[in-house]
Amino acid sequence: MKNFIRFGMVQGRLTQSPPNCLQWFPQDLWEDEFIIAAELGVSYIELIAETNHNSKNPIWSSNGISKIRQLVEDNNLTLHALCNDFIIKNSLIDDKVIQQNIDLIAQGKILGIEKYVMPLFEISELNSKNMKDFIEPIRIVAKAALENNMLTCLETILTGEELLELLKLIDLPCVKIVYDTGNRIAFGHDLPHDIRLLDKHIAHVHIKDKNTNNENTLLGTGLVDFEQVFYALNDINYDGPFTFETVRGRDPVKTAIYNMQLVDFFKGNSERNV
Repeated sequence: MKNFIRFGMVQGRLTQSPPNCLQWFPQDLWEDEFIIAAELGVSYIELIAETNHNSKNPIWSSNGISKIRQLVEDNNLTLHALCNDFIIKNSLIDDKVIQQNIDLIAQGKILGIEKYVMPLFEISELNSKNMKDFIEPIRIVAKAALENNMLTCLETILTGEELLELLKLIDLPCVKIVYDTGNRIAFGHDLPHDIRLLDKHIAHVHIKDKNTNNENTLLGTGLVDFEQVFYALNDINYDGPFTFETVRGRDPVKTAIYNMQLVDFFKGNSERNV
C-alpha cells in the first residue's frame, strides 16, 4: 500500500513576492497562506525568520505566535519546522547571532516546533576549510534546541563525505542534515550517492530545482534527476515530509499543485519498483 506523503511549504511560496525576490516573508498576506495550504492538502508552513530582522514577523511577538497557533488549529495543520535565514546575512560565529538563534528557538518552543533549520550560506558559509570554526557555535545552538525538544537540521555546501566529518566533530545525535535537492545540484554534488551515504542523518528534505545558471526553476525543468533522487530516498527508507522551497511561477497555487503531483508521481514510482 502506498505511504501517505506529508507536504510542507516554505513561508511565502504560496503568495506572490516582489520581482526578483525568491525568499520572501509575505508581509500582510502571511495569514492567507495557512488557509491556502489547508485547501491544497499541505500539512504545514515552514516558518522563516528573515535575513534582516523584521519585528512585524509574527514569530517575534506573543500576539503573532497566538495568531499562528490559531491559524494552524483552525485549518487542521501542524507546526513542523522553523528556518533561521538571519544567519545567511549575519555570521553564526558572532556571539550576538548565537543569541539570536537561542531567542528564536525560545519562540519556536511556544509553537511546538520540531525541527530548527540552519542554512549555513553566504556570511555563515560553512566549508571544508573553516569547518572547525563553526563546531562550537553549532553545538551551543543545537543544545538550546534540544532543551526545547527540537532537532537541529543543518544545510551546507559540503559534500556527503564532508557532512559525515562535520557530524562526527559536532558529536551530537540531535544534529541532522537538511537535504536540499536544488542547492546540492548547484554545487555539483552526486545527489543519489550523497543521499545513500548520509542515510539516517537526513532528517529534512527541501525540494527545488536549478538550471545550469544556478537559477531556481520549475521542478522537472532543471538539473535535478528526481527519479533517481526518490529511488535513493526510498533506499534509505526516508519517511519524513517534503518541503517545497520552489519558484512560484505565474500562479503560486497552481505551481504548488503541480509540484505536489510531481513528487507524488516520483515517490510512488520509487516504491513500486523496489
